[in-house]
Amino acid sequence: MPFIYALCASAPFLYLLWPIPFMNFLSSLSNLFFPSICPGCNTQHINEEEMICMECYHNLPYTEFERLENNPVEKIFWGRTNIKFASSTFYYIIDSPIQHIIHHIKYRGQDNLGVFMGEIMGYTLQTAFEKHEIDFCIPMPLHYKKEYARGYNQASLLCAGIKKTTHLNYNDKLITREVNTSTQTKKSRIERWGNVEDVFTISNKSEILDKNILLIDDVITTGASTEACANILLNHGAKSVSICGLAYTI
Repeated sequence: MPFIYALCASAPFLYLLWPIPFMNFLSSLSNLFFPSICPGCNTQHINEEEMICMECYHNLPYTEFERLENNPVEKIFWGRTNIKFASSTFYYIIDSPIQHIIHHIKYRGQDNLGVFMGEIMGYTLQTAFEKHEIDFCIPMPLHYKKEYARGYNQASLLCAGIKKTTHLNYNDKLITREVNTSTQTKKSRIERWGNVEDVFTISNKSEILDKNILLIDDVITTGASTEACANILLNHGAKSVSICGLAYTI
């Protein structure tokens, strides 16, 4: 972008291109050198203000679990913890736009994309939030070293997006991850369970008393981490805990 501005400053005749608005010209020139690429399919955007291209947007794999009692995400937690409601907005499909989008959020520094996907979650889940009288959200915490390295907690970005569309507040300071567990991505179900024992701490227990709390996570697989978080909330006085993920691994 500095190169573009320098080019324009050194070429005053560009302002004479009216009736083409100069800012539109500048935007087009910027796209020429720095094209907006869709994180879902790696193609160039038509509209640089879009987070993802329209084709990816219209083909996102919605689950509609929020409309279904005893849905697959709720069944994950049967017999393990007392969850009031559980859902996931999308299916997590390997080598698909939703996987690429999540990868860009977590590993490519696209925090605005995380907020955008949270807004979509808010639209789909608003009725469920009202039905279950959710008081506020808590993002699944990252260990401070991992959050520092990434620059943010991706679950907090989702909460921020949810707040934009539903006005449901979130608190990303209540639960901290005291133990920096190794990544869950390549672990078996048994290894995931053992990897999250006794790793979470509540900073202010009075704030969760008699509250209907919603835990937000990016990808729900075995549910080991979210279960551990839910249990600590319930054991310290939460009225109920619900769980929602951006994506659910089939």
